[in-house]
Amino acid sequence: MTGVPAIGLSSGTLPRSTAAELAGAVLAYGGSGLDLRVGKGQRWEEDGVLSGLRAIGSAGLDVFFTGLGWRLGDPALPRPETAGVPAAWPVKVFCVEAPDPGLVGEQVAAAADAGFELWVETHAGGPDVDGLIDLAGRTGVGVVLDVLGLAAIGGADDHRLAGLAPHVRAAQVKGVTRTPQGVRHRPLAPPDLDPVLRVMESTALRCVTVESRAGTPDADLAVLARALAPAGHPPDTASVRNRPEPEERYR
Repeated sequence: MTGVPAIGLSSGTLPRSTAAELAGAVLAYGGSGLDLRVGKGQRWEEDGVLSGLRAIGSAGLDVFFTGLGWRLGDPALPRPETAGVPAAWPVKVFCVEAPDPGLVGEQVAAAADAGFELWVETHAGGPDVDGLIDLAGRTGVGVVLDVLGLAAIGGADDHRLAGLAPHVRAAQVKGVTRTPQGVRHRPLAPPDLDPVLRVMESTALRCVTVESRAGTPDADLAVLARALAPAGHPPDTASVRNRPEPEERYR
């Protein structure tokens, strides 16, 4: 495994928690940061995105990345700065299923010119893994490996995951069981992490977050911490706690 990424929760785990409550939960469960969905009506942003970010930073947590429901390859894609999201953190977006690489390249470059780093998530309705490898190689866009989204776009064997690995910047994990009636959320289990661990065999990820919809975020984060701990060493997140963010990041 190449490096040990920071771990934490997605704001989708506790959508009815205030920013302060969300930060407190992450610290209590042993995490060091959050990925934050913007514009989803989650309570952390009820007083505004910047206010929520300040509350999370004042608790000593990192913001790993923010997330917008925009799709790369859509000619009407807004510029990230119009969403009121600071450029201090990467911004996760989606992508159309069959994107024009030239258009996506222009969109990624325009975002970079404005100071934004875009990451595209593996997600239903987006490109398959081969398409993502090609797109990332052409445009330089980063990838968020969402394990549920990976399955939705067809999954990937070891060869494809190795090809995707250099482009993956972060991962989001969750426990799910697929039934004829659809997806049922359940507590996270070690096998759920297999695609992430395979990617990490050849590349270093910045962070891995849990989006727990089964009501077990504490146990889910513990599973993640154990899986990512260096061999022979227990997970230790104390060194990354209580680290204030520079005030200018929230302006």
